[in-house]
Amino acid sequence: MESWEKITNPVMLRENLISASVYISAYEMCREFIVAKPKDFFTDNWGVDGEKLSEEYSDDVMSFDKSPLKASLLWFKALHAINDQDIDKFDKAREHRNQIAHNLPMFISDPAYEVNGLIFSELLEVTHKIGVFWVVNYELDCNPDYDGQEIDESGIQIGTIMMINMMRQIAFGLEPEEGYFYNELKRKSTPNK
Repeated sequence: MESWEKITNPVMLRENLISASVYISAYEMCREFIVAKPKDFFTDNWGVDGEKLSEEYSDDVMSFDKSPLKASLLWFKALHAINDQDIDKFDKAREHRNQIAHNLPMFISDPAYEVNGLIFSELLEVTHKIGVFWVVNYELDCNPDYDGQEIDESGIQIGTIMMINMMRQIAFGLEPEEGYFYNELKRKSTPNK
């Protein structure tokens, strides 16, 4: 009976479908963010044929693992941006993503299967940690405006995390008001008349 209730109750079904899709989308956004940082750093140029990665990318990043994600995580670990526990958290997040993607019917019908909010939070935590490290050590370090300045790392906002949080608010109806982000975008992009 609980399985039938989970799949036939419109509120529960919508919430479970949204939870699964937000989790999978957020995971893919975090994965792309983590892989892109060292890749962009070691890209010699971008052209009509796409990016041209330097040999240093193979030597410095891909030497850690054949998987670009795992290699990137290990590269960040070698730079002391993250630690083994962070890599374990991301591995758990990847496993949970695969479980959801490959067993979606179970997540929308079986009461024993739920998207794990703790794993979701840890996914965002690790991505944020890498993002802050990147901003402090690569973006601000290359900007002379910040030379000698004290940086409050707690105030650094990472665009990917902000986008995921906005997406989550919209998907679950948690905006300050219905259509808030969309209306703000339209308002700010419309020239004053």
